[in-house]
Amino acid sequence: PSSAASDVYKRQALNTFIVSNLKYPVFAQEKGIQGRVVVKFIVEKDGSISNVEVDRSVPGLDNEAMRVVKAMPKWIPGQINGKAVKVECSHPFVFRLQ
Repeated sequence: PSSAASDVYKRQALNTFIVSNLKYPVFAQEKGIQGRVVVKFIVEKDGSISNVEVDRSVPGLDNEAMRVVKAMPKWIPGQINGKAVKVECSHPFVFRLQ
């Protein structure tokens, strides 16, 4: 597949993982807490996730977003000139009450 098609597939796989694993904290639901948490992390040379931290905080929701990132399966590591390299990433988690 083309690189663009592959990127779309990877984004869909990531979103599917997040949707199936993210659980809205009951406490936050009861208190009406909602918002957008941004978590940053490093994809290591072996594809593992490290240095998970909150870049944009919503108290009551941060821990759940970090839990999901830490639970992610290995990624395909970034490459420069065919060599695996560490890559810093970030991902937004939107918590919205219906």
